[in-house]
Amino acid sequence: VLILANTIFLLIPILLFPIDLRDIRDGGPPILTEKGVVFRYKPSDDKKHDVYVSGDFNNWEKPLKMSQNAHNVYVYMFEKIGEKGIILNKGKYRYRFLIDGLWIKDPQNPEQTRDEYGTELSSFKVEKPIIVVKANPIHVKDNFYIFYYKDDRAHSVYLVGDFNFWNPFSLPMHKNSAGLWEVMLDISPGKYAYRFLVDGKYRTDPFGTKVVYDRFSREMSLVMILDR
Repeated sequence: VLILANTIFLLIPILLFPIDLRDIRDGGPPILTEKGVVFRYKPSDDKKHDVYVSGDFNNWEKPLKMSQNAHNVYVYMFEKIGEKGIILNKGKYRYRFLIDGLWIKDPQNPEQTRDEYGTELSSFKVEKPIIVVKANPIHVKDNFYIFYYKDDRAHSVYLVGDFNFWNPFSLPMHKNSAGLWEVMLDISPGKYAYRFLVDGKYRTDPFGTKVVYDRFSREMSLVMILDR
């Protein structure tokens, strides 16, 4: 926790390991993970409650029902994947709990704010986007797709494949604020073999779902782009 000029900022790191909602024993600020954000609330009694959460992260739409685990903690994992595979972008997010029909701020999160009407809200910060890549590529719009590659130690990454006639340097990837290498390209429907050129060495796609071999027995990733 960092305190400056009577303002409290919670520096919440992204957990790099899986979290089991059944193991959470305490309430507190939301937990950021590589797969989404975990909200948690622990009541002061052992009674059964109806607990929901809503906020900027879901555009204040229908409140999301939280589940009670064996430690009397109500939990909810928000993992809705949006455009470009993004669950949450970098920024500050406000939220509240709906408990037995009554809206309240999170009593176990010291970071608070108010909306334009003076309503007290809880908040948390996302320091870098949370992006989930289940399989490459991710459709953006029309015929535009994004390919991602993850390698924290790489210095240069290129996408090479049938779609650029295996030119090793025409599709350089850049590292985004989430730490993933990415490139967007316009791809017509069809079947494409491809690889990544990482610091001068070819690699198959860690997010790919199918591997094929060329006539020299070299591994290639394969993707099918469907007609939309």
